[in-house]
Amino acid sequence: MPPLPPPNPALAELAALLGADNVRALVATFLREFPESMRGLGGGDRKNRHRLAHSMKSSARVMGAMGLSQRMLALELRLADAAGADVTLEDRAAIAAEFAAIAVPLRAFAEG
Repeated sequence: MPPLPPPNPALAELAALLGADNVRALVATFLREFPESMRGLGGGDRKNRHRLAHSMKSSARVMGAMGLSQRMLALELRLADAAGADVTLEDRAAIAAEFAAIAVPLRAFAEG
């Protein structure tokens, strides 16, 4: 059975530039590291949470997960404002749910 194609246009474009095997490796890294970053949103100082949100936004965008990227952008902007709300349990649950949904096709591609 041939390997699965990239699950979205952003990854298809990246695969055309870098090769599908390299993109599979990037996707596998994203799938491993994003949950670690999610845990980081629950602690540390606000500046670190802001940096994590920024990094997670960018990583999600590269993976073609635009909804997740937008969610992380909103959190990043909120954390950049000293008067903005901090990361809530609801934020973390919504991020985890959205990640879980996008992880299914990404994992299938990475393992493909």
